[in-house]
Amino acid sequence: MTDGVAGALSAEDLRASVRALRQPMAAKRAPAPRASAYGRAALAAPDDVRPPAARGALAGRFRTAEASALMSGTALVLAVVPDAGPVDPALLGSLATAVRAGGTALVLGPDVPRDVPADRSRPLTVPLRADDALADEWVLLAAGPGKRIAFVARREGDDLWAWSLTRDAVAVQRAGAALLERVPFLRLRVPLLSGR
Repeated sequence: MTDGVAGALSAEDLRASVRALRQPMAAKRAPAPRASAYGRAALAAPDDVRPPAARGALAGRFRTAEASALMSGTALVLAVVPDAGPVDPALLGSLATAVRAGGTALVLGPDVPRDVPADRSRPLTVPLRADDALADEWVLLAAGPGKRIAFVARREGDDLWAWSLTRDAVAVQRAGAALLERVPFLRLRVPLLSGR
C-alpha cells in the first residue's frame, strides 16, 4: 500500500512538472539584457571617449549625430532615449524624415509607447524593460553603406554622462548590435559598409 501511495505521488509530481513546462510561470522570466551600447563603442574606439559632462552640454553632440542621420545614404537610425514616456516630437520628426528618405528608424526607451507598423512607414518605437542596462543610456546611431556615426552616452551620476561621438566602423557596428539584441523580432541588421 505504501508503494501505491508513493507511486501515485510520483505520477502527480510528474504531471505537475509537465504542466509547468507547458505553461512557464511569470517568475521564470529571461534575465534583463546587459549589453551596453556605450560600453561596446568605448571598448572598440577608446580614443573617442571624452570626459564626462552634463546632459545639457551634450545636446549639441547628439544633434551632430542626428544631422548626419538626415543626410543621404542613411539606411538605419537607432536611438535610445533616457526619459520615460513618449518620444520627443522633434526627434520623431527627424527620424520620420529619415524614414521618408528610405531608411528605417527605431527608438528604444523606458515606457516609450510601442508602435511597430508592419510597413515601417514611420519610426518604430519599443519600450525597454525597467531593468534593462540601456535604461541609463542615451544613443543616436546612423549607418548606411557609406556612413557610420554614433553618439553614445551612459549616466554616471545625477546629471553626469560618460560619452563618445565616434565614426569608427567597428564601434558603431558593435553599439548598433547591442541595441538590436533587444528587438530580434524586427530582424534588423546594421548595414555593411560598401567596399569592405
